[in-house]
Amino acid sequence: MTVPQIWQTWLFAGAAILTIVVSLIGQPVLITQLFILAPAVAILGLPHGALDLPIAQALWPLDGWRGKLRFVGLYVCLALLVIAVWIVLPGTALYVFLFYSAFHFSGDWDGAGATLRFSGGAATVGAPALFQTGEVATLFGYLAPEPAAELAALLLAVIAGISLGIFVATISLRPQLRNSAAGEQGIIWIAAACLTPLVYFVVYFCMLHSVRHFSNAFASLEDPHQGLRVATLLSVVTVFAGVIGFIVLQGFKPELLEQSILRIIFIGLAALTVPHMILVDRFQRKLKQQ
Repeated sequence: MTVPQIWQTWLFAGAAILTIVVSLIGQPVLITQLFILAPAVAILGLPHGALDLPIAQALWPLDGWRGKLRFVGLYVCLALLVIAVWIVLPGTALYVFLFYSAFHFSGDWDGAGATLRFSGGAATVGAPALFQTGEVATLFGYLAPEPAAELAALLLAVIAGISLGIFVATISLRPQLRNSAAGEQGIIWIAAACLTPLVYFVVYFCMLHSVRHFSNAFASLEDPHQGLRVATLLSVVTVFAGVIGFIVLQGFKPELLEQSILRIIFIGLAALTVPHMILVDRFQRKLKQQ
């Protein structure tokens, strides 16, 4: 079970407020947003996924380097399968990615009840589309054909509107649910309304989702210090690979550079999220049984 702590709420709130204040000076152009997004996700976001190997070791007897290599091989193969599906069926892949992202992110409020878990999952993915449907559709257009991208943005806006209505009704009619989970979701709606979609995603993904998962997973491992060493090593490798990719992309035209960075980040996240989500779900079920 995800265990929220009040310091996580305050960290997220502080990051969101600071980012909103800075954004009042002026909203960055897309290429600037991408140069904020890429290192933020690599340095602050991906380390929580880098704990997947220590989590797998807590679930299964991965004895020796062969056991670890088999797990990593299976993990990578599943990620490559997701990438292949996205290349062949980009529109379908986008819809599936948005759905399972909402489901995965809803786990940030696992102990808050079904209503707040649903509204939270829908808000994390859909809130930007409610306030900036056109910009979200443009971003999706880098990842999928234009008709599929526009429909996805429109559907997200509708779902987000319904989710916002449910959220407001819930905290109005049930005062006992006016807790940190409701506060975090209120911040999500405010941030999505005030920030560009990509900057909003950086704030949520890096300063709430990743922090919460890393904190909970780290505390649940039998040998957290070994897990931290492994996560640090994997994160360094990821950042190094990202730097190499950035250098290679320098030869692209600006418009192609934007598209390439977006596709690498989000299709890469989609590919890593599938095995990550399967593993985390299995780990959480094990913790609930203890």
